[in-house]
Parts: sequence; structure tokens; C-alpha cells
Amino acid sequence: MKKILLLAFMVMALCGNSQTKTDKESNKKEFLIVNTPILIEKDTAYVNQLRFYKINSALDGMMLMYRNYGEWDKKSNSLHQSNIKRLIWKEVKLLDNSDETFLVIADGTETMKDYYACLMVFDSNDRDCLDESHPLNQKIMNNLVQKMRKLDRKKSLYRKFRS
Repeated sequence: MKKILLLAFMVMALCGNSQTKTDKESNKKEFLIVNTPILIEKDTAYVNQLRFYKINSALDGMMLMYRNYGEWDKKSNSLHQSNIKRLIWKEVKLLDNSDETFLVIADGTETMKDYYACLMVFDSNDRDCLDESHPLNQKIMNNLVQKMRKLDRKKSLYRKFRS
């Protein structure tokens, strides 16, 4: 009788754990726009980040930009963690059939609490393109999400983005 109860308990525990894991994975969003505070000199400003959660690495945003738009123009300290540098692309033509250029910042984080790659996009007038009131918001978001879905992630290239 003890063996049957023990076996039944183990089966219930295993089923419970697999259900919980499945629920967590299905509830995990692919991407999200997050309004994030940044410190500019002594003032706090808020910018929108397009965060990708179904990724291989926090560097996937950098990989997306590099694969589609080439070398970055500048490295800077990350908003999220010290061992990842954020990469900045200037004058990028993000949209087909448009000559408009954008500033794109790629960043990300890999911690016990957070795990995402993110992009920030600004137009030639320094307006936040991921703000829902920006006229190109949906086009830019759709373009970047589609590129992330198609991204070829070669592990050897990740070293290129490390400090």
C-alpha cells in the first residue's frame, strides 16, 4: 500500500510540475514595449524599449542590428548590467521604401530576475519611435519583430558584441 501511495504521489507531483512549466512558457510574451527610466545628467527621462523575451541571449538585439545594418557606430555603458555594453547605430534606414534614418540602441540583460534583449529607436528629430503616439510606431515595431523572428543566431558572432 505504501508503494502505491508513494507512486501516486510522485505521478501527481510530476504532472503538477510539468503543467506549471507549460503554463509559464505559454504565458511568456514574445515582446513588449516597456517605458524605462534613464538618468540624463541629474534628471530622469523615460524612453520606450522594445523588449524581446523569447531569445537565446541578451545580445540578440545587437545580433539583429548587426546582421541587418552592419557595424555599430558607438559602444556605451548598458542601462541594465555592467558586463554588457549597449551598441548604438546612427542614421539607420529601418524602413523599406523610406529614406528616413533612425538612431537605434541595442541593449539587454541576463540576470536571475530579467532575461531580455531590447532596442530603443529615435527618429531624426530625436523623438521616441516606440512611443504609441509616434506615426511610425507600428511600422518600426512590426519590422523589428519580423527581423527578430527570422534571426540567424550563430553563437560565434556573440563574442563580437562582448566588451
